[in-house]
Amino acid sequence: MLNTELLINNAAKLLMAGTMAVSSQAASVPKAAHKSVKQAAPVVAVTDLKASTISVSTIKVEWKAEKGRDYYVECSTETQGEYIDNVYFEFRGNSLCYINGLREGSEYEITVTPEPKKKDKKNTELKGQTVNAETEKVEVIWEFEPIDGWTSAFAGEPASALKNMPASGAIYGSVPDPVTHTGIRRDQYGDYCAALGLHFGLDGDRYLVEMNNGTQFTVKQCDSKGWADDGEGKWHWFGGVGNGKCIVEFIYDDASLPNCVAYNGSWGYWNWFGLDLGSNIKSIKKINYGDPIEY
Repeated sequence: MLNTELLINNAAKLLMAGTMAVSSQAASVPKAAHKSVKQAAPVVAVTDLKASTISVSTIKVEWKAEKGRDYYVECSTETQGEYIDNVYFEFRGNSLCYINGLREGSEYEITVTPEPKKKDKKNTELKGQTVNAETEKVEVIWEFEPIDGWTSAFAGEPASALKNMPASGAIYGSVPDPVTHTGIRRDQYGDYCAALGLHFGLDGDRYLVEMNNGTQFTVKQCDSKGWADDGEGKWHWFGGVGNGKCIVEFIYDDASLPNCVAYNGSWGYWNWFGLDLGSNIKSIKKINYGDPIEY
């Protein structure tokens, strides 16, 4: 006859032995090494980059900017050539830049990149964005013969003097220059408003002007100089007979005339944020109208 008490004690010992064995086995398994998760580097990127044509010499660049951060703008092309030094970057805040001093009908690659800030982490990645844009390409109707002498005598007349048609109609809708700070009126095609003689045309006609230094800009004839001082409708004398030849007479906003121009009487002594009027006129071409723009 089996000893019941002995069987129960042996069963209990076996259970305990099994439990201890499992526990020992579990304790002998090595623990997995702790791996630290590498955090991704913070990224500051330019977004919503847009570039639009303003004129033959200006492109407007806009992007979504971070408050308090500066941005670096690059502009490259294969067609600027010897006039690369004419390019000027005119910033308006940290999310808009006018690139002036460009060439007519040219394509540019523009890149905007964030600048580092003191509070940025050392591993912060700064990512730029690139866009392609073009200056206005004009259609030439007629090219006039060059005029020799001192032809950078850009005198002016106030817009308030243009009270009668067709001059008042030609200047209608123009605004004080929002790009190059000249105080000259500009229209919805990027043209500077000006008076020219009958040799060139009539109110409403449009021209491409190029300087010897490579500066290019378009003007809209908003007033007539008649047959002018030369009797052929080409120029008025500036600074007395035999001195400067004022071919293009800018029409300026009465409240926006720069002090230096009020004193010297001409815009032709300075570089206006990329509109360098400091050399003589190389050519004047009558051109067709393009597409309206937004400054």
